[in-house]
Amino acid sequence: MRPDRQALIDDFFAMVRKLNRTGSDIMHVREFFWRSSEIRAFIPPTVEFMTVLRTYNAVVFHEFRKSLVPNTSMHILASCHMEAGEALISLGITSLEELQLAVKGRIIAVAQEG
Repeated sequence: MRPDRQALIDDFFAMVRKLNRTGSDIMHVREFFWRSSEIRAFIPPTVEFMTVLRTYNAVVFHEFRKSLVPNTSMHILASCHMEAGEALISLGITSLEELQLAVKGRIIAVAQEG
């Protein structure tokens, strides 16, 4: 994992795009948060990451949260509430196109009514 904030955000969204609702997803999520918790060069946006994961892949988030040991720092962070829009803005996602690119890896064309 590269030690700068934008690289960590890029790594997070790369992980989100690879999630395919299998049992190994929890291991990938746990590994990502474990590696990010070891970063000391800056404060990782962990609550923002958890908010995005909760919003865009709720099943994986809830399985991940259930796998955490109660009253640990990661469990407490997983219990924090933040609005999804605020989390995305904090992560540098400010448009629908950026969101689609980050979460889906591509921009999805929407038919315009006219």
